[in-house]
Amino acid sequence: MAKPLASLGEVEIQILRLVWQNQPCSERQISDLVQQERDVARTTVLKTLQRLEVKGMLARVPDQTPIRFRAVLDEKRVLPSLIDRFVQGVLGGSPGPLVAYLANSERLSEKDIKALQAIAHKIGRPPQE
Repeated sequence: MAKPLASLGEVEIQILRLVWQNQPCSERQISDLVQQERDVARTTVLKTLQRLEVKGMLARVPDQTPIRFRAVLDEKRVLPSLIDRFVQGVLGGSPGPLVAYLANSERLSEKDIKALQAIAHKIGRPPQE
C-alpha cells in the first residue's frame, strides 16, 4: 500500500477525496465536482480515475451504467499516510508547524476544536501500562 500512496499527486488525492464523499460515483459526477474546485479538463479527470484504478485505489462497480467508481481503501486507512507524507516531506518531520497552524486557524468548527482538545488531553496523559 505504501507505494501507491507515495506516488499520489494533488489531483489524484482530490479525486480520491471526492469519491470517498460521493461513492459510488460516475466519471461525470467526479468531473463536475472537481471542476467546482479547479479548472481541469474532463479528459484529465478520466485519465486520473484510470490511474487510480491501476494503482488499486479505485475499483469499478460491476454491472453499473454509466460506469461508477468506489474507493478500494478506507479513508481512515489512507489519511494517516498522506498526513505523515506531508509532515515528513514538507515540514521536515516535525508536526509542530501543523499543530501551530491548527491552533491559530479561524477555519475550525466547534466540533474540530473539541476533537483537538480531546487529542491534546490524550497526549498530555502518562502512558497506560
